[in-house]
Amino acid sequence: MKKLSELGERKAIRLVSDILSKGDVAVGIGDDCAAFEFGEKYLLVSTDMISQKAHMPKEMTPFQLGWFIVAINLSDIAAKGGEPLGLVLSFGLPKKTSEVFLKDLTKGADACATVFDTTIVGGDMKETSEIIICGTVVGVVNKDEFMPRKGASPGDIIAVTGTLGKAGAGHYNLKNKILDNDLSKQLLEPTPKIKEGRILAKQKCVTSCMDISDGLSSSLYQLQDVNNVGFEINLNSIPISSSLIQLHQKQTNLNIYNMALHFGGDYELLVIIPPRNFKKVKEELKKNDSDLISIGKTTSKKEIIIMDGNVKKTLENKGYEHFINHIF
Repeated sequence: MKKLSELGERKAIRLVSDILSKGDVAVGIGDDCAAFEFGEKYLLVSTDMISQKAHMPKEMTPFQLGWFIVAINLSDIAAKGGEPLGLVLSFGLPKKTSEVFLKDLTKGADACATVFDTTIVGGDMKETSEIIICGTVVGVVNKDEFMPRKGASPGDIIAVTGTLGKAGAGHYNLKNKILDNDLSKQLLEPTPKIKEGRILAKQKCVTSCMDISDGLSSSLYQLQDVNNVGFEINLNSIPISSSLIQLHQKQTNLNIYNMALHFGGDYELLVIIPPRNFKKVKEELKKNDSDLISIGKTTSKKEIIIMDGNVKKTLENKGYEHFINHIF
């Protein structure tokens, strides 16, 4: 009998999914959100949980912890092009937790929700042996604007909404103290791409989309699981964050492409769009001070490769996966 450390998070989810009875939902397990019929819209529901060991470096403040749990839940709504309606949060806290900690945790969660025009509408609180926080978010999206994971066709353009490696740079700097600690803010206070998701959704041409929470390589492998296409990524097209470049200037042995490809935590959107629509979509995002960067194309052969100039290699799946990887 295999242990979860051998299965990993994604195989464990498939195991659970195979056991569960399937309800009458438009989109179920396997996408960023579940989607329920809701008149002319889909009602979107997603949940995400964080624990002290897996997600909370000692430098993380209670405010940042609150911000983080809301942000990562909102990111799932963003990936489907939705608008958040509200969140419920469940706090599992040791009994020795201070009142100040609880206040700051709540202030951080409220601040993130407020920035993205939504609210915390309820939740639960229980005593636990370590800090465990769980969020559930509800949102809506017009049915013709919903951006699924499944739908890519050969020849589509693969793109991301911003730079990669921000969170990796923040984590590396926390451990090695090379540059100013402000670098860690990109790791501990991620920005869900709600605005970008809505703009993309309104174009009604995105064939596949998910957020890049576990790393670009992992995200591509997850998309390949549900799409009958391959992916060809151009290494030199990967948009590297300025903070990662700054780190590399101080630490020249740092492999910035490995970090950008595999670390995760950037919460950008990975988007697949037909070539005929790409220019218009990019222009719409630019009008709203956002960007969409082409990094490759889909292919008819079921493989994931990366091109470094004329050198063709298989892109390894090295992204973050619970039960297998541990960061903090």
